[in-house]
Amino acid sequence: MDDALLVLLMTAAACAPLGVFLILRRLSMMADAISHTVLLGIVLAFFLTHDLGSPWLLFGAALMGVITVSLVELLGKTSLVKYDDAIGVIFPLLFALAVILISKYAGNAHLDTDMVLMGEVIYAGLNTVEIGGMEIPAAALKMGALVTLIAAFIAVFYKELKVSTFDGEYARLIGVPTGILFYAMMSLTSLTTVAAFDAVGAILVISFFIAPGATALLFTKHLSHTLLLALLVSMVNSVIGYTLAVHTNASIAGLCAVMNMLIYLLALLTGPKGAITTYIRRWQSIRQMQRDLFLLHIGRHTAECMESAENHAAEIGDHLKWDENKVRRVSCALIERRLLRCEGSYYLLTDAGAAQYAALCKRYFL
Repeated sequence: MDDALLVLLMTAAACAPLGVFLILRRLSMMADAISHTVLLGIVLAFFLTHDLGSPWLLFGAALMGVITVSLVELLGKTSLVKYDDAIGVIFPLLFALAVILISKYAGNAHLDTDMVLMGEVIYAGLNTVEIGGMEIPAAALKMGALVTLIAAFIAVFYKELKVSTFDGEYARLIGVPTGILFYAMMSLTSLTTVAAFDAVGAILVISFFIAPGATALLFTKHLSHTLLLALLVSMVNSVIGYTLAVHTNASIAGLCAVMNMLIYLLALLTGPKGAITTYIRRWQSIRQMQRDLFLLHIGRHTAECMESAENHAAEIGDHLKWDENKVRRVSCALIERRLLRCEGSYYLLTDAGAAQYAALCKRYFL
């Protein structure tokens, strides 16, 4: 497997499950804030260590993510501002400080905002680790370790996460440590974000956090199914985005983010409540009502007289106020279903049609 694709898949697998919980907790914008403010943690840790490869950068980023969440929570609980407004205040402030510090004091270091935001996953294969005679990208190992950690966290605390996500007050009443779980999840979000910085950049990280989970939630409301579907969607989008980027010589991270968006928009249109699905369902309902009305009309009048003007092929359109094409279309559909038959110039019900007529009369209390 290509090194860049492996890193993409590991990043998608790490971000998507966490993203589901962020969306369900209505913290989508918090993911955006954390993915940017952790840059300040990286910068401050770099100033202390002067080493871009130091593990303290990861610790600093995770700590800054928790600080971001704490500041937003603290400001939001004052009731002076809404949580969205609090994010809008804290996020630009911390990110702006990081940008200022980089431009002012880290000009000679390989630490720039463009690389952090956009990333370049194609370079993942340049930094590898040999394991069992195989060269594996260091970024893939790092993201793989996070995938394992996140999977273990969700598996161990699945019930607690589920109840605290959907009913936090009830979770507190039964003794679930909601605060610890919340900050643990945000710490994992921070770790995942900074671990993916060098490889894919903050923009794609945000996309992986939100788009697959939002797409999955359009199709299922079971948490376990949503987690699995979000994981599948994120990985499929990664493969498609990577393939298109290679063939068009475009940004891999950019195309993967675009694919996430396009698949989400497609899901909005074709999902169970999508615009296209709703139109098709309405169209099918109208057609079914027309067939039911035709059967009721024929059944009612053939009960009085088998050959009346009401069920004559040439005159039924006038009685139903339908044009000739509509009569032909509906009658053909009923004949194909063996609910209607033609006898001379008259429409008559078959045995199955008579049974259907009786069922319709019962349904509509006729």
